[in-house]
Formats: sequence, C-alpha cells, structure tokens
Amino acid sequence: MVEKNTFDTIIIGAGIGGLTTGNLLAKNDQNVLILEKYSLVGGYVTTYKRKKYPMDVVHVIGGLRNDAPINRIFRYHNLYSKVQVIEVEKVFVYRFPGYDISCYTDMEKYGAELKDNFPEEKKNIDSFLAEMTGMWGQILASYYNPSILKLAAYPIRFPKLVKHQHWSFEKFLDQFTTNHELKKVLSAGWGYNGLNMPRVSAIYMIAMLMSYHTGGAWYPKGRFQNLSNAFAENFKEYGGTIKTSTEVEKIIIKDKTAVGVVTNKGEEFFSKNVVSNSDTKNSFLNLVEREFVPDKVHQKVRNYKQSVSGFVVHLVVDMEIPESLSCGCVMYFPSFDTEDHQFSLWEKREIELDANTMGLGMAVSTFKDKEMVPDGKHVLDLIYMPAPYEYFKKDTKEEYKKLKEDISERMIKATENLIPDLGKHVIVKDVSTPLTYERYTGATEGGWYDIECSPNQAILGRIRNKTPIPGLYLTGAKTFPGSGMFGSSQAGLFTADSILQGRLTRGKGMLKR
Repeated sequence: MVEKNTFDTIIIGAGIGGLTTGNLLAKNDQNVLILEKYSLVGGYVTTYKRKKYPMDVVHVIGGLRNDAPINRIFRYHNLYSKVQVIEVEKVFVYRFPGYDISCYTDMEKYGAELKDNFPEEKKNIDSFLAEMTGMWGQILASYYNPSILKLAAYPIRFPKLVKHQHWSFEKFLDQFTTNHELKKVLSAGWGYNGLNMPRVSAIYMIAMLMSYHTGGAWYPKGRFQNLSNAFAENFKEYGGTIKTSTEVEKIIIKDKTAVGVVTNKGEEFFSKNVVSNSDTKNSFLNLVEREFVPDKVHQKVRNYKQSVSGFVVHLVVDMEIPESLSCGCVMYFPSFDTEDHQFSLWEKREIELDANTMGLGMAVSTFKDKEMVPDGKHVLDLIYMPAPYEYFKKDTKEEYKKLKEDISERMIKATENLIPDLGKHVIVKDVSTPLTYERYTGATEGGWYDIECSPNQAILGRIRNKTPIPGLYLTGAKTFPGSGMFGSSQAGLFTADSILQGRLTRGKGMLKR
C-alpha cells in the first residue's frame, strides 16, 4: 500500500512548467503531487479580478497551430476540450517615430510589411527571415540534454546553433543590415525576453519570434486563468494531487539525494523525484541546504544575473480604443533610443519618469476576446520595462503607495500618445511592481524570466533539467530551452521526458506523434 505522504514525483510550483511536467507524468501512471504557494495555479499564467473585471498577467501564447510544439502537448492531453483558444493575427504592433509596423504571425505578411517600410532593405529582410527559419529548424531538431558524443556532432548537424550560441541579437542582425532603424524594429519585441537588442541572446530572441511565426499567437477564451485551470483539472483527472496555498520551505536531502520536501505548514512529503519549478536562485540558494549543493553549481547560481521585472498598470476603461492597436502587445517607442535610455536608467536603479519620453508596452485583452467584458468596456495593461527591484523598496507602505500612484499616472499620460484622453476614462486601476511579482510568485526580485536571457545564460548556459543532485530536477523558464510560456511548456515536457527516460520525445525537441 502507498503511504499517504509518499509520491513518485513532487513538483514545487504550479506554474506552466510545473503543470506541464505534472500532467505528462500523471498521464504516464506516476503518482504526482504539486505544491503551490499561491491560492491559484498558473504562476505568471494567471488572472485575478478587481471589481469583477478579469486582469491577465500575460498576453499571448505561441505554438498552437497544427503540429506546432505546444499544440502537440495540448492535443496529447485533450486540453482543447476544456479551453477554447482564439488566434491573434498580429503578435506585436511596433510604434516608432515615422513607423507603424504590424508584426503578423504570418511571416510572409510580416516580411511584406517590413519591405513596405524599408524598400531599400528588401534583400536583407529576406535573408534575415530565411536565417531565422533555418535556425528554428535546428532548434527543434536538437537535443534537450545532449551527451558529450552528441555535442561533438553539433558543428556538423546544427551549425547555425553552434555559430550563434553566444551571440547577442544585435550581432545577429549586423550580418544583414547596417540600418539602425530597421534593426530597432526587428528587435522591438525584446520585452518578451526581458533584454534589449545588444543584451539579449540571439537564439532566445529568434526562438520567441519563431514560436509565433510558425505556431501563431493565441489567447484562451475568457482569460488566461482558464488555461491554467484546464491543466489543473486534467492533472486531477489523471489522479494527480494539487495543494495550493502551500509553500515549500526546504527540499529534504538524504544520502546526497533529494527525497522529499518540507512545507510552511510543517508537513513532510516524500518521493523518488523532486522537481523544482521555483526559480533558479531560490531552488539552489534557499530550498537546498548549502552543504548539499556542489560548489560549482553554487558558484554558478550565485553568479547568474536575475532577469528584469516590470511595472504594470492594469486598467478598465469606458471608451473606444482604436482597432489599429489590436494585437498581442503594442510596443511604443517615442524615439529610436528609448530602450537604450531606459536600460541605462535601470543600470543606475532608476526609471523614466517623463511621460513625453517614456517607452512602454500595451496589451488590450478585450481585443483578443471581445466577449470577456460584456458591457463594452476595455481591459488593458500598460507595461514599463525594465523596472529595478530596489527602486520600489520603500521604508513605509505610504511611500510605496505614493510611488505606485505617481508612476502609474505618468504611464497613463504617456499612453495618451496612443489613446488620447485615456486618463479621463479610467474606472478601475490596479498596479503591480517587482515586489508584487515576488510576493505572489516567489520569483527572486520579481524576475519575469528567471535568470536573464543573455547569451551566456541561454540554452545550455542554464542548468540542465536533471541537476547534479540525484533525484532533483528543474522545470520551467530556468532550464532548457528557456523563458516565456512557450519555453516553460517545452521545459515541462523535457523534464517529464527525463524522468520517464525518453518515453515522450526520445531526447528530441518535440513531443513525438
């Protein structure tokens, strides 16, 4: 008889990576427990309410077109019977001085849009899109946990990955054009990886863009919480157990092997495998006692740079918003130097306060699902990046509240460059800071993408899903392939596959048919 508190696998955190891993293991006859500190499942893939209105934390998910990587996972679990998804034609709209460019998920339409705006760069644009397509093919064909022998064959089998593995996206773009404005446009979706053109990994930037260009951009009907809830419902139908409002405080190590966890309620649970969907730094610097972390791993984790966070203003407004802004997320840059300026401020632990020069993102949920708010109002997010964690650490709640109010009003004012008189029509406002994200998700300093998506922390620069500590695995954004809902879902697949010894993918980049 199986003991009450003993499982095959325990998963720390019900983010999208943890939910994916849990579903795959439970469907393959494992007895799985997921422990989640928050009252809702989903991690960043959640929705909360303010005055009855739903407010999403994320905007669109890629990879759901027929036979695309995440589509395979959804079909494997028959998730489409529990949640409907709505396709979004444009993943981004880029607004620069003199340019209004739609980033269509259809790559041919996107290419035509780019060529209309940069006719002298037609050949360079074609070369850029072709190279991204080639890179994507090699990413999907590569191995998530290659052996030394397979790595030795990478220069022959995956030459594009080897060539670009340590490149920034700026260096990648330099191969095709010297046009500064075009490069800024091609990299304008950098917010979905948390670093701008000279800082972000070329492979991560390409993977993010291609997940949309090949797999489409999608929104779960009703709200994003419906997607996470569908995963949770499926998991329970497979026989899995989820405990929310239950925070793991320690991973139990016995004979140098992870064998269970201790929660904030004093409960102990034991298992053959422990999977951490908590972030990298928390996993190795807090959950596992120092004496059990190998010195090389400990030093590597301490040296990792944490990903940036953001300052987000969630709004409900009683006004019409121009349909031209309908997309996954609008990226607004009042100048071609906006992002560089905001990152220079971030390095000094400051943010832009001038509404006339502030760049931001804007996502309108009610454009994706026009029925989610039946009374004709709009629900939208205003996103400022990068927002330094230390900037919001104030001595009193009053100071913190005042700071949030001041910045949010400045952001609303900046957004009036896109939507005139927006501030006059706000009926609900809620604000999230890096401290908010840290409190609800447990992410170190409220980081959105675990460790930052820089070239030296990308792909194999992250810790493998099967860690050097026997019995301990990682899932989600912290491990291969990386950040975002697409990367975290794929990581969930690879971690489950590791535990199941290759039953799901045979070590390759997609769930087998």
